[in-house]
Amino acid sequence: MKLVCRFVHSEGVATQALSSACALMLTMLLPEVAHGQCTQGSAGAPSLMISIASPITVARDAAVGSVIGQGTATVAFNSAAPSGVHCTTDASAVYANLQGGGSSGSNNVMPIGATGIGYTLQANGRYFPTGARTLPVSLFEPTSCNQAAGGKCYAYLGPTITMQLVKLSPLVSSQTLPAGPYFSTTVGGLNASTVSLANPVQIANQTCTVTTPSIGVSLGNVPLGRFHAVGSTSDTVPFQIGLNCAGVTTNYSITFTDNNHPANYSNVLSLASGSSASGVGIQIVKDGSPVSFGPDSSAAGNLHQMRVGSSAGSGSVVGLPFGGRYVKTGNTITAGSANGVATFTMSYQ
Repeated sequence: MKLVCRFVHSEGVATQALSSACALMLTMLLPEVAHGQCTQGSAGAPSLMISIASPITVARDAAVGSVIGQGTATVAFNSAAPSGVHCTTDASAVYANLQGGGSSGSNNVMPIGATGIGYTLQANGRYFPTGARTLPVSLFEPTSCNQAAGGKCYAYLGPTITMQLVKLSPLVSSQTLPAGPYFSTTVGGLNASTVSLANPVQIANQTCTVTTPSIGVSLGNVPLGRFHAVGSTSDTVPFQIGLNCAGVTTNYSITFTDNNHPANYSNVLSLASGSSASGVGIQIVKDGSPVSFGPDSSAAGNLHQMRVGSSAGSGSVVGLPFGGRYVKTGNTITAGSANGVATFTMSYQ
């Protein structure tokens, strides 16, 4: 019996359904700098500095669309020095991803260059898109921001903005996301808000290494008299799959696949072509019980995937114990060679 390791990277999409409408914080106060029919407050445009904990370790099998980190910032509006933009007519608002690329998906994910990572910005449960939209003049009237009559509303992003980092690629390399401006808003041609990452964020790709990618297991010569009723087996021959998860904190699972018949989901491995024996199959055993085979996939919840351990990041190479044995599958066994090939796929979740 031969075992061959395969790596299949799972992909997924975010299932969160969220509005793509943009949220604006509207506040009443006195204007300062004018630009056509729009005026910027005396405090200028608020700059939201968002801190995200670093480093971030990205699980190799985390689905595309998974949130891998986040941070929040709040704008404290100063009534003595208003910030944002007030307009006396309909105004164009432009939302720009300063890292390049437009927003996409139900939660308006914006790419961060070619990093394989994107980000979202949200306020009051709404996700900001890129692009332009028209803000009606009614948004700048006192009733829109619940202020006293005779005042003026100012538009800016806030009051609380949450930035989420999102996995966009099946494989994310180790890298550092730079601090600095990521998103800006202009209203009527005036800067209304800027969102920046306050600190560099280190990204580490989480994975373990299989140290035994190909394993040969000799089940030996077994006399026919060893088998009696259907289901009787030979002695189990132990083997181990080596896994190095040093520096990685993860749970790991495994799926075995019948290489000769990938759609075989039973607990008996079919004989490979060239085998001359009949009435017998091969079983892989874990803790005394035969393992059922499944599809060649690392996706979480894959059919007959089983969790076999976890790593806290401080260990070295571990050996995952299994065994192999022959099993009688027919009423009559014909002597001869009986070989099989199974693959195994690791999943880190």
